[in-house]
Amino acid sequence: MIRLLRKELRKLLLIFKHPTFIFLTVGGNSVLLAASYVLYLLEKGINPNINTYFDALWWGIATITTVAYGDIVPITFTGRLVGIVLIYTGTVLFVTFTGVILSLLMKEEVKTEMRPLEKEIRKEEKEQAHIEIRLTDIIKRLEKIEKRGNHL
Repeated sequence: MIRLLRKELRKLLLIFKHPTFIFLTVGGNSVLLAASYVLYLLEKGINPNINTYFDALWWGIATITTVAYGDIVPITFTGRLVGIVLIYTGTVLFVTFTGVILSLLMKEEVKTEMRPLEKEIRKEEKEQAHIEIRLTDIIKRLEKIEKRGNHL
């Protein structure tokens, strides 16, 4: 049991070190921090619920994760546009994270499942090549027989 946990933990650590995972993490957090800052600049002094950058960050986290508690919402047109971008970014980001993690976790399982199929395909390709050689030989023999028949 401990061996299995160690193996899965190693897989997880490899996923966290994968360039795509790092790119998504840095990119997603950058978008989150930037959108929160832009919202803070747009709505401080206008929106009674956004008094500090942390208020805007709270809104950004709730929005990008699509939780959206509704306790803080943008009231300016531009602030709402920032919210729309953040909602779409969050959705795409989390779907992409899921795909990357699953593909990396399943890589070994897929390889294991594919090995017998690849072996069978190679075997069938060899058989097909053998059949083609035999057919070519038969065609040549038939052509010889036809030539002898035409001479009689």
